[in-house]
Amino acid sequence: MTTELDEPASRQMRATALEKLDNAVCSALAGVDADDARRGLQEALAACTAVNASVSPQVMGCVVAVDEHLRYGERMEARTLLTVAHRLLSRKTVLPVPREVDRVNRLARG
Repeated sequence: MTTELDEPASRQMRATALEKLDNAVCSALAGVDADDARRGLQEALAACTAVNASVSPQVMGCVVAVDEHLRYGERMEARTLLTVAHRLLSRKTVLPVPREVDRVNRLARG
């Protein structure tokens, strides 16, 4: 049996897991030890999986590739992928109202 409180709590858990993943990505970017970075990223991904947080396939691919690059000491490649993952995680898509689109188009035309 579920209650109305389950959904908000579940959303909060997913948001917390995604925040944990973003924090792990930022920590890895800050230059912590490669093994610590790999461990932090794996724990964060496990937390996302545990609460069924929606992590985009692009972010998952970046984090998996980061793990491989860090394993072989390829820090610059890992940093590039971490930057991409961080930007994807922090991106918020806001769709404009149709009237706003018309106004922007008119302003763009002059």
